[in-house]
Amino acid sequence: MREAVKSARKFLDAPAWEGYVLRPFGMLANATTDVLLDSYIRSSTGTSAHCTGTNAMSANNSSRGVVDPDFRIKGLSGIRVVDASVL
Repeated sequence: MREAVKSARKFLDAPAWEGYVLRPFGMLANATTDVLLDSYIRSSTGTSAHCTGTNAMSANNSSRGVVDPDFRIKGLSGIRVVDASVL
């Protein structure tokens, strides 16, 4: 996670973001060492709603499951679930 935050910082420091991204905010602004960055990460991360696996996949002809093997929501047309909630 630390390397991901460092990578995001480096990405946002690119000249293309000048004028859009002004500066780090809050605790992230003061996280100048790995120890402080780890502290920021521990205090700023968590889960929300559901993580993964809340939508079951099953065969087209099965009455079970939320989506078919092509990630189409059963009983609806033109909509798919394409995130980690499908297992």
